[in-house]
Amino acid sequence: MLQTVERPAPAQDALPVFVSSEWGALKECVYGSPHRWVMPKFLGDSKLRAYGDFYEFWVANQERDVAEVDPERFREFSNQIQGAINLLEGLGVRVQIAQELAPADLKFPRGENHGIVTAWMRDPFVTIGNNVIELAPRSLFHRRQRFAIRSILASTMDRGARYFSQPDGGAEDSRDEPGWGYLEGGDIFVLGTKILVGHSGGCSNPEGVRWLQHALGREYDVEIVPIDPMYPHLDCVLSTPREGVTVVCLEAFPSGLPEHIRDWDHIVVDKHLAKRHMACNNLILDDRTVVVPSEEALDGVAAALKQRRFEVIRIPYARPSEFGGSFRCAHQPLVRI
Repeated sequence: MLQTVERPAPAQDALPVFVSSEWGALKECVYGSPHRWVMPKFLGDSKLRAYGDFYEFWVANQERDVAEVDPERFREFSNQIQGAINLLEGLGVRVQIAQELAPADLKFPRGENHGIVTAWMRDPFVTIGNNVIELAPRSLFHRRQRFAIRSILASTMDRGARYFSQPDGGAEDSRDEPGWGYLEGGDIFVLGTKILVGHSGGCSNPEGVRWLQHALGREYDVEIVPIDPMYPHLDCVLSTPREGVTVVCLEAFPSGLPEHIRDWDHIVVDKHLAKRHMACNNLILDDRTVVVPSEEALDGVAAALKQRRFEVIRIPYARPSEFGGSFRCAHQPLVRI
């Protein structure tokens, strides 16, 4: 006999799922969890993200719970993520939090411990228009993240979303051949109907871009953007807080900027600031308001945004950022209008 499972009803005040652009007013998002952080095995996908002193910490503590090996680091990490969640909720943004992974899912996809990194929820899915798409990340520790948000994503079907999934990447580290497309949300930028997808060689790939164009259809124009291999994702070297304005590391684009944004007003940061301090990875609330970490190294970015008449909100976020992902990496929008 089939068992009937009662689906939770969407919140009565929930808006239809839709993301218009990177700078659309943020009304709802999935945000990373402040509750767990287990370091992944130090494989090739880890080397893309580790940097400086944190590289040594990761190698020494792979597969270990950060709350046990460095309680003070974990306390700061958890408090800073919760602070961002509190800020968003205080501004009226509906925030949904990644859930705990089931023990069996921790063995996915090949029976090894690839850590718990549900504090960074940008990569396992993307919202483009009313399309909510589970992605096929190349990184092994990103592949399991979708299980922590599956119920959230499935509930979007009751709110007008077209919910579907990219073919899974399986248990191999990577396979760059026809049919094996990889996409990670940090590479994907929604600029209206123009979609940019970063390609560093270690995350999203051309086959993934081909699949995304096929899935979205002719309404969208999907373009691959080569970036320096020292950065995992496009959002490590670019943000678009308003149509016509970027924060960008120009050195990270070996072929130059995409034509679509080439003539915009650019706030330029250097490679070190983009890599070590995630200077481009800020949280856009709307086309007038940006959240930038309060670390002194980012004062110049904040000042440049203010010169362009943005309101800039500053809160601490250094601990999550050291993993290689700041505010943008922590969230994926469900409603930006």
